[in-house]
Amino acid sequence: MKYLLIGMLMAVSFTCTANKVPAKSYPNGATKAVIFSYDDGVTQDRKLVALFNKYQVVGTFNLNSGLFAKKLPWMKAFTGKEGEYIKQSEVKALYKGHEIASHSYSHPGFADLDTAELKLQLARDKQILSPIKGSPLQSFAYPLGSYDKAAMKLVKQAGFTNARTVNDTLNFELPTNYMAWHPTVHHSNAMPLIEQYLALNSNKLTVMMIWGHSWEFDKNTKNNNWDYAEQLIQTLSNKDDIWYVSAGEFIAFLEGK
Repeated sequence: MKYLLIGMLMAVSFTCTANKVPAKSYPNGATKAVIFSYDDGVTQDRKLVALFNKYQVVGTFNLNSGLFAKKLPWMKAFTGKEGEYIKQSEVKALYKGHEIASHSYSHPGFADLDTAELKLQLARDKQILSPIKGSPLQSFAYPLGSYDKAAMKLVKQAGFTNARTVNDTLNFELPTNYMAWHPTVHHSNAMPLIEQYLALNSNKLTVMMIWGHSWEFDKNTKNNNWDYAEQLIQTLSNKDDIWYVSAGEFIAFLEGK
């Protein structure tokens, strides 16, 4: 009986140390967190970054370094004018105070690539963006929302701590799979959930991740225009019970790093 009790105590002790104990609050004492995650690195990011800075929120910007300064003729069908990717020379200054993240080198669907192609897409983007960021990249967003188990494995092996999908959860639960991190909601559908989140009173940690593309605000349609963008950001901003954080910093906190 004596040895049985000792064994049980050892098992309990091992379990407690092997699993991370969830924190009761974020670094600022809040239990809510907000993450903005935007893809592609197009010139409309300039306007979005200005809004983020105005309202003191944080963005994670997922960039395709192989497309810097290239034209986007297809965008004319959606916004009435040809689009363009930002220039490499402006990345560091533009995204100062925000997270520079990867969206692959040239934006292919990851589920359609073989292992060699996947590794090349990841390595090239890291090789270009990491020196600009000044530290290793942490966050990734699957181009076209396309991924599979092989892609998830290679993204993790490449050193990324998290990878975002485009599959909205419509809830505020913490991510359970960092390599397939499903966001809360696309910005065009976010306002009702923002109201829910602001009214939420919970002792457990929660997160709201809003994602999209800055060029979509040039559509000038309902829920996809710049007045709406500012209203959305302003509504969420300046709340004492919210931690405004990048995707990479958020996962580092959950991992206790």
